[in-house]
Amino acid sequence: MTDPSNALDSFQKALSDGRIKVEKCALDSDLYFLYDSPEGTPRFTYVRLDGKTVTAFVEFVQWEPINGRLCMHIGYAIPEAYRRQGRATEAVIAAIAELQNDFKRGGIKAFYVEAMVGVDNVSSQRVAQKAISDAPVEATDSVTGLPALQYLRKIQG
Repeated sequence: MTDPSNALDSFQKALSDGRIKVEKCALDSDLYFLYDSPEGTPRFTYVRLDGKTVTAFVEFVQWEPINGRLCMHIGYAIPEAYRRQGRATEAVIAAIAELQNDFKRGGIKAFYVEAMVGVDNVSSQRVAQKAISDAPVEATDSVTGLPALQYLRKIQG
């Protein structure tokens, strides 16, 4: 449960400084994409932009496989000025569809999306319930050791 707001801030700075370039997505022309692999771990980042300002941020990082299938851990964040407008749920749904489309083109027919959300993070829980699963499981976050809710969804197609 690393805080995706930190990743959003780093991404925004790198984008503003011109150190990264994003591409338009295939299915949603208002969603932009960046693939990289820091320290060898595949990472897929999707953003909504207003000019060069990130208004919604969704990031997938390859995680431990589940039932022998690829698992992508998801994090999402919305800048303070854009919160409480439904942007997170909409961006997560669009990003999952784009990832599914890209994976399908690469021959990956099924994978899991997992969100670990802190038990006190009600806003992120609502997003995960709408976009990933309405049946979370109580868990302990492997990164922080804190109580969390695990939202898991198998994506097929």
